[in-house]
Amino acid sequence: MRKIITIAAREYRAMVGTKAFLFSIIMMPVLMMGSLFAIELMRNAIEIHDRKIAVIDHSGEFAELLILEANQKNLSIDQGIDQGIDNDAETASESEEKQGDLLGGAFDRYFFERIDPEQATDEFKSQLSERIREQDLYAFVEIPANIDGGLSSDKIRFYSQDSSLSVARSWVSNIINTSIREAKFAEAGIDPDAVAAASVPIEVVGMGLVDRGLDGGFSAEEENDPMNAIFLPMSVMMMMFMVIFMAAQPMLESVLEEKSQRIAEVLLGSANPFQLMSGKLLGTVGGSLTVFVIYMTGAFGLACWQGYLDQVPFHLAPWFIVFQITGVLFYSAIFMAIGASVSQLKEAQSMLLPVWMLMMSPMFVWLMVVRDPLGVMPTYFSFFPPATPTVMMLRLATGQAIPWWQPVMSILIMTVSTILIVIVAARIFRVGILWQGKTPKLGEILKWAITG
Repeated sequence: MRKIITIAAREYRAMVGTKAFLFSIIMMPVLMMGSLFAIELMRNAIEIHDRKIAVIDHSGEFAELLILEANQKNLSIDQGIDQGIDNDAETASESEEKQGDLLGGAFDRYFFERIDPEQATDEFKSQLSERIREQDLYAFVEIPANIDGGLSSDKIRFYSQDSSLSVARSWVSNIINTSIREAKFAEAGIDPDAVAAASVPIEVVGMGLVDRGLDGGFSAEEENDPMNAIFLPMSVMMMMFMVIFMAAQPMLESVLEEKSQRIAEVLLGSANPFQLMSGKLLGTVGGSLTVFVIYMTGAFGLACWQGYLDQVPFHLAPWFIVFQITGVLFYSAIFMAIGASVSQLKEAQSMLLPVWMLMMSPMFVWLMVVRDPLGVMPTYFSFFPPATPTVMMLRLATGQAIPWWQPVMSILIMTVSTILIVIVAARIFRVGILWQGKTPKLGEILKWAITG
């Protein structure tokens, strides 16, 4: 036991006592969650674009309307600039709501160029398309003669290089459809304001369940945040993945380095393969717990700073630790067995691919699990050992009442699976750590796993 603890302490220091570990601690959350902050930052950034759009109006009814509405939009943007609109996120968000545009396009100015419909031949459209490619023109719109909003109405065609996501396309559609709707109301003698007032929907608010406290009182009703219901489970899942990744991946590199540099032969002169492997796994678990403590401390501090402390799921911490330990042992043993079987890192790539696929499999179905954590697929998937830690934590983080026996059964399944994987990996490690020369074939590795 003294040898195992000595090896574990050495592995722990090698894992957490490096600059690479500190860099990984900082960069992993940035790589995993940075896109969310980038999207929010870009959404709140004020960037003004001048969009020159050509309009071919075969109906003769909407070109003038588009030009008039565009002039009013441009004027409001210019007035906002004169009043000192800066890059403040709150001001930008309010201005976007006033303009009613999507995807951060509230500050796009539109300048329309009217085209004679008689010129709208295929050759002329090709010339307009070439102007778009040369960025002399942003887009051109073709409005058919038969446009009344009925079933027989032709479609308006919007041509641009980003037509599927263009904010200008949505803006043009909104202006024309609003005009047609108001004309139909006027024709039918209906007051548009009365229709708008009658069309205001009644909001259905999602509420949390009411609980009785120990003192007999009832908890206050709280409104559930849809974004929190989605991103809290995702954050727990990503944290579980990061901890397992940061703990298991160095195990492969450590074993491979010791084998290639013949350090393992010296170590085996002082400890047997079981002691060496047990010490490495124990040190890896200690390193993973260190990662967990660091991230939990950071999350706690951030929650206190932003005032979201009541939304931090502290009750999940014991489950997280248990599943983290089993998950780290499970994948670290696999990575260790692979490292002991090969002589170079490039030889391990083909063996690592299926392992990576198993580790990342919960990410492919996480949204389905969050939407229906009690469904058949999420339930059975949480009993699939390679995905059990991540999927079960994902289900628990949704806040729904998961039957108590399911996480308990998952722990038992994961514990048994981890023991079996460690035994198999130990057999492979025992033979492979001193294996030199040619890379063993899959059949040979399976033979080591079965017979030892």
